[in-house]
Amino acid sequence: MAFTTYVQTRQAEDVQDALYIISPVDNPVASMSRTIQATGKLHEWSQDEIRASAKNAKVEGADAGTDNSQAILELDNYCQIMSEVAEITGTLETVDKYGRDSEMAYQLELRYGAMARDEEAAIVGAPGGTRQTKAPGNAGAPREMASLHNQLDAGVVVDATAYTTVAELEAGVLQAHLATYQEGGKPSYLFTNPANAQYISDFAYAAGRTRDLANSTAMYNVIDLYVSHYGELDVVLDREQDDCYLLLDFNYLATPVLRATDDWALAKNGDTERRQILRESTFAVLNTKAHGMVDNIPAGLTVS
Repeated sequence: MAFTTYVQTRQAEDVQDALYIISPVDNPVASMSRTIQATGKLHEWSQDEIRASAKNAKVEGADAGTDNSQAILELDNYCQIMSEVAEITGTLETVDKYGRDSEMAYQLELRYGAMARDEEAAIVGAPGGTRQTKAPGNAGAPREMASLHNQLDAGVVVDATAYTTVAELEAGVLQAHLATYQEGGKPSYLFTNPANAQYISDFAYAAGRTRDLANSTAMYNVIDLYVSHYGELDVVLDREQDDCYLLLDFNYLATPVLRATDDWALAKNGDTERRQILRESTFAVLNTKAHGMVDNIPAGLTVS
């Protein structure tokens, strides 16, 4: 009788030397905004605008008149400190492991990704979470940046609370797009969370529009570019965004960084290795009227 694996049990383990992670780490608003240098815990900038158009006709020989200048709007936001700690034992770092050589390097990679998501959530208000308002902080409370929503001018914000149909929602998008267009804004992106993205696909059904697919056998239920009289909007998904549509112009968005993301060793207190990961930054809506928002999008909107 042959000698079999059922008898000989001292065999090598069959374990893949890999780790498979699907947790999202994308942070589109933060990463698409240009990075600028902050030099203080309160970052400040200025906004101005040309007066509204008016009839401009003068009598021949008339006096020059009076100056109509208006004060520049001063804006600011607080830099927020974000931190994580990775701590592992000396044994765990030394033993052979599957899927990684250094446990500390792997844990740092995870925490860098988590902090990127935290920053995005602070900017766009995580689903079901609370939008941040700027806070100076004190000895017992941290400084907090204001979320993007809380920096927008009220005139470019449309409230969708009472909507019941997708058609009303699309009208709200057009209203917000028109509002910022009239102010001189030219947003080119429409940001949405995954749940509300389906409504954008439903715009076509609500309006009875058709798409020419020629001889294609593919089935499409997506809109990645929305075009209105006021410009084109590339649709971008953001998992961290709350229940709103954000019409954004990245020429007028920035991430001021006081201290770039970094990590360093902490003092040893026994047989462990500890490293702190830290970032200090804020978010700046450089012009409050350059963007638009459709806020408080309800769940369960119907197509008809």
